Formats: sequence, C-alpha cells, structure tokens
Amino acid sequence: MDARTYLSSLGIDVTDAAQPVIGRLALAGEFMLGGERGVLLRPKRGDVSDRYLELLAGEGYAFVIVDGGSYPSFYAREQEGLVPVRALPVADRSHFPSAGVLGAWGQLIHAAAGHGDATKLGVAQMVARLDGDEVFGPDLVRPTGGVPVSRLGGDESVAVEPLRTAAALLAGFRLRPNAPDELVRLVVALSSLLPDKGQFSGLTESVAPLVRGHQLGARRLLVSGGAGAEIAALLGAEGTIFLPAELRLLEPLLERLLPSVERVFADFLQSNLDGSYDGVIVVPPFGLQLSGAQLARFELSKRGGKVRSRVPAELLFIEHALAAMADGALLVTVLPEGLLSSAGHADFREWLLEHARLLAVVSLPAGTCFRGTGVKCSVVILRKPAADDYPILMVDVEAHDLRGDIGAARSKLDDFLEREVAACA
Repeated sequence: MDARTYLSSLGIDVTDAAQPVIGRLALAGEFMLGGERGVLLRPKRGDVSDRYLELLAGEGYAFVIVDGGSYPSFYAREQEGLVPVRALPVADRSHFPSAGVLGAWGQLIHAAAGHGDATKLGVAQMVARLDGDEVFGPDLVRPTGGVPVSRLGGDESVAVEPLRTAAALLAGFRLRPNAPDELVRLVVALSSLLPDKGQFSGLTESVAPLVRGHQLGARRLLVSGGAGAEIAALLGAEGTIFLPAELRLLEPLLERLLPSVERVFADFLQSNLDGSYDGVIVVPPFGLQLSGAQLARFELSKRGGKVRSRVPAELLFIEHALAAMADGALLVTVLPEGLLSSAGHADFREWLLEHARLLAVVSLPAGTCFRGTGVKCSVVILRKPAADDYPILMVDVEAHDLRGDIGAARSKLDDFLEREVAACA
C-alpha cells in the first residue's frame, strides 16, 4: 500500500506541494486532514531524518507520510514536534477501505500471527472492530497507546506491534459494508489469509457482478466450495449459506455481516433442503471427484443405470441445488468449460436441459474465476422447470477489457432476464 492509495481510500485529495523542496528534501504532494496540512514524501532511500522532521514541523505541517516498503511511515504533530504514529488520526470514519488498504491490513495480520492462524486472527480483529468502535480510537494510533491485544482480536501468542498497527489502520475506516462491492472486498481480504488459498478459493472480485442480481429474489441459497466474492450476493437478503466445515472460523464475522442468513458449515450433498428458495448461487469445488455408496441417490451419479465409481462434484452440486429450488426460481452457477463442451459430459448436458431451462451462458477467459488457477469457466444461468423452444443468451467476455466486458455482460444479463422472467411470470 502506498500513501496515495491510503489517502484516496479516506477521500483525501493530494495536491502539488506549495513548496516543492525543503532543503534537499523533495515533497511529493500535500493534503488536508481535519483542517491541518499534511505532506507526502518519497525519499530515494531510507526514512526521513529528525532534522527534516523539525524543518517540516517548522513549515506548519501537522502530518507526514513517508512512502517506502510495504507500509508507509506516519508522523503526527504532538506539542511542538512530529512523532511516529501507526496511521493517521482520522475522525471522519465514513469511508470504506479499498482493496489496497485491506491488502496492507492482511500483511500486518500475517506478521502478527507468525506461524499461527492468520485467518482466525483476522476474523477476530474484524469482529472486535465491528463490535467495539470505542476501542479503535486515538490510543491505537499513538505507539504509546497500550490497548490490550485481547481487545484487538489477539492473545499472548501474537506479535503485538503488527497487530496494533493493523487495528490502527482499520480504525480510520467504516467496516460495515453498505454495498455488495464493499462486502466483496472484505471477503477477498479474509480469503487471502487462508492457509490453502487454492483449496477454499471462491470467486474473484472481477466475476462477482455476474453472480448477483435482484432477479434471484428475496430468499436465496448460496453454496460454495470456498470463500470468495460470491458471498456478496447475500447482502441484505434472507436465506442460507453452505460452506465447507473447514471454513467455520468465518462464522463470527458472517453472523454480523449477514444477520438474516442461516450459516451452515457442512457437506452440502448430505443436506435436506425444503425446495423453497427463490434464487440459488452455486460455486462448486472444481476438479473434485467423489465416490461412495451415499452418492447412489443422485441421478447424475449413474451412467447407463449403473453407479459410477467416481463422479465430478460439480454434477452433484447442480443436481442437489435444483432440488432445493422452487418452480420459477433461478440458478446461477460457475462451471468448468469441459462440462459444457466435451463429448464425455454430453449426458450431463442432456440431463440438465431435461430439468431446467437454460437462460444464459457467459464464457470467461482462462484464469478469471479463481485466484491462482488458469481454469477456463463459464457463468451459467438456469430457470426451473424445463421448457421447450426458447432463446438463450450467449456472451463471450474478452481478457483485454475484462472490467468493461463484465460490466457490459451484466447489463445484457439484466435486460435479458427482465424480459424472460417477466414472460414466464
């Protein structure tokens, strides 16, 4: 995180310095905070000497930010001089942290956890911030501030200074999301702390707009093999979220962010659901082959009347999700390209079209859906029950303009779904 990213996240503009040079020190910009002047520095090497801090204080600067390394150095005026602080003392906490700020917070949490559980520590600190605003105040910013680590989510095993610095960084921001994009940022920041990011990786931030929409209705079911941007589809909704048991450590945070959503950390395929959901989002675990006698109850576990020895998890997740849907409900899922095109999975596609109406397919570039993998996948939208002779929206998203193309694809989806859902009402 650099200083401009931090200041921009706080809604603070950086302007050219009125005096671009003091001594041999070049000033990279100025800003205002609480009616007082601050300055941004980018020294070629090292930090800023005490002599230059005295000169800056003499010029009337109340704050100094020095870029360098993964986290800037901060100084604030105390009495007649500038002293080190952990972050700027921000009174207006109306801004939500950017992805860059949350990334820096995640690095500090990793440093605080050491060889311990960074995800658990990160969740605990976010919960502490959401539950106890008064703890995250001016004392956190000052290095002399001795807020007990237990009130910041830590215990005796953590590195104290990185934990307090992480808390001081959060202290300047609003942490309760008001919009899906804000919740996406929180979830992505937490998922980056997971020890095995590949095993429990959810969707990336860029794909999130494609798996949410008001057409999903008020009562929703979200099933995911990981923790990613798809969780934002439940913000402000009622329903249920199914996540792997290994992600139960996220429950205290999800309880506060999604209060109207039932949280289940268990094997989705072993669940019994009532079939009353208006909309279902499924992000199945990719590449997982399942086996065992308990799979025999699924139609897609058989081929030619015989139970297969191994079944792709994606097939069973889709079958079980369709069973949980009310007639007229929408299913939004993400599937690997092979299931949609290879001859070996023709029986799956035939079964799918017998049980649901295919509304749309959005083909995405390889490596778009999940962090750290080059899998090519598509977002598929279905409506229960099946139908005959209907239009299908096909959209290709190109890699060269991912953000623009995904925005355009979401617009096309909205227009198409509005027409088709209304026609079926």
